[in-house]
Amino acid sequence: MSKKNIRILALGFFISGIILVLTSLLMPGNQSANGQTGNVEELESEITYLEEKIAQLEVAQTSQAETTSEEVEQPANETETSDTEEDASSNEDEVKDESKEEEPEEDPVIKATITIGEGEPSSVAAQQLESESIIEDRYDFDSFLEDNDYAPLVRPGSYEINSEMTYEEIAQKLMGN
Repeated sequence: MSKKNIRILALGFFISGIILVLTSLLMPGNQSANGQTGNVEELESEITYLEEKIAQLEVAQTSQAETTSEEVEQPANETETSDTEEDASSNEDEVKDESKEEEPEEDPVIKATITIGEGEPSSVAAQQLESESIIEDRYDFDSFLEDNDYAPLVRPGSYEINSEMTYEEIAQKLMGN
């Protein structure tokens, strides 16, 4: 082949490449747009699922708060009963009632299953822990994970966590250790 023929062949390849690129960008029915539509539908269904999950967790949290408030009211009623009994009893009974009142009331242990999906950041786990009332502040826990370089080590999966665990124990559990 001559030099002229090779140049013409190269120009033909170049022009066909430009035509293919323009066609793929300008055609309304290209496959990349269809793939994005499927991705949007998948994300919308995931958002709907997560909103339902949030609603369920809020209902569970309010019912748990009502149960806790009922438990707090019951000891108050017992204290009123013991106060009326103190008036009628002797000094020994008064000492026993006072010792019962001084005992600290223990908070119930809260157990929850925390689920971390593939590719979710550690802040999702912190948010779930806060919504289950296992930790007080999700930002504090998330900064604990960041400060100790645990955040990238959090693994996807389901983990049983309870409110008696320390931040370190929770982090070890979330890392799969």
